[in-house]
This record gives sequence, C-alpha cells and structure tokens, in this order.
Amino acid sequence: MKFSDAQQKEVIEATTGQLLGFIVDAEIDKDTGFIISFVVEAQGAYPSFFNKKGETKKIAVQNIAIIGKDVIIVSKSLFED
Repeated sequence: MKFSDAQQKEVIEATTGQLLGFIVDAEIDKDTGFIISFVVEAQGAYPSFFNKKGETKKIAVQNIAIIGKDVIIVSKSLFED
C-alpha cells in the first residue's frame, strides 16, 4: 500500500467507533526504512475534549488492528504521546 492510500483512510477507534482523524505523517526507522508509526491529526466539525482539532497523536504500526478498504481500526489506549 502506498502512503498516500493510507492518508485517505479514516482512523477509527475500535471500542467506540469514534473517528479519530486521518494520517498526516509517518515515522520511519532510518536503519531499516520501515514505517514504525503513523501521525494522526484529529478531524471533524465537532472535536471532542480528547481530540481537539489539529491535535496529533502517534500510532505504532504494530498497534493497528485492521487496515481495511476505507478505514484503519486502532485502540485509543494504544496511542503514544
């Protein structure tokens, strides 16, 4: 999958089904060249207390549960600061 494809997918919290945002960047291991985490920016007209618009969080690749056709499913508890 291309990075640009991942950027078009909604990132959804598995337990609540809440839209967390979209991937805006990736952290790459300089030794291996593999993606180690994605940076997700909060989106939406009505940001929640947890997810203010413009706020970003990192999600480690190994903590992504499912990458589907239209969405990426993660657990909010798996976010890194």
